[in-house]
Amino acid sequence: MKVRTSAFARAVAVLAASVAALSTSARAQTRDDGGLWAMWLAQGDFSSCGEEFKQVRWFVDVQDRNRDEGQSFDTFFVRGALGHAVSSRVTAFLGYGVFESEPEARSPIWEHRIFQQLTWNLPVEGFTLQSRTRLEQRFIEGQSDTGSRLREFVKATVPLRSGNSVFASFYDEVFVDLNDTDWGQRSGLRQNRAFAGLGFFLDDAHHHSLEIGYLNQWIDRPDEDRLNHILSINLFSNF
Repeated sequence: MKVRTSAFARAVAVLAASVAALSTSARAQTRDDGGLWAMWLAQGDFSSCGEEFKQVRWFVDVQDRNRDEGQSFDTFFVRGALGHAVSSRVTAFLGYGVFESEPEARSPIWEHRIFQQLTWNLPVEGFTLQSRTRLEQRFIEGQSDTGSRLREFVKATVPLRSGNSVFASFYDEVFVDLNDTDWGQRSGLRQNRAFAGLGFFLDDAHHHSLEIGYLNQWIDRPDEDRLNHILSINLFSNF
């Protein structure tokens, strides 16, 4: 029990320190807003096509995001990827996503992204710890520059009930832009997302789960930073 508590405490401490540091740096000139984000993430492998395809993985991610206390459309996108399980804990992916967004007081934007991703399921006793490293190349329709961005994501899930049907979920994701572009991307730390919520498995086999919680999104802007307080609803399906 001592090992479990210590490992979990370290994970929570890292998340809390990250949120506190970013909140402090953004406190001087920050605009707050509420939002509603909904996501469905489906993933699986191709083992039904034969044992030799068991290591080939896929996922599809569909999200709808609303701002202004959830009253105004902000972003909708579909993202998918194919991957290969390098080991039982590490998977490499190559993917593509298309994004439609309507920024406040601006014309709609269509963005295309190609990304490379590496996921780790880390061996920790007492809870599940996952790391995801993603490198994105961003293409804005009507613009010539390509934006490069690095995203680092760490998530912990902790069982709360016997049978693991209910669990706590925590994650933090840091966004670092790697170059400047003519359409406004600036190199450096530009965003952080921190989530805390409850999760529920929807079936006995734990193939489908629902997570609901609070997402804090800090965005660095040249004039006024954004701090968004979001109700995040996430459905996960494993096939």
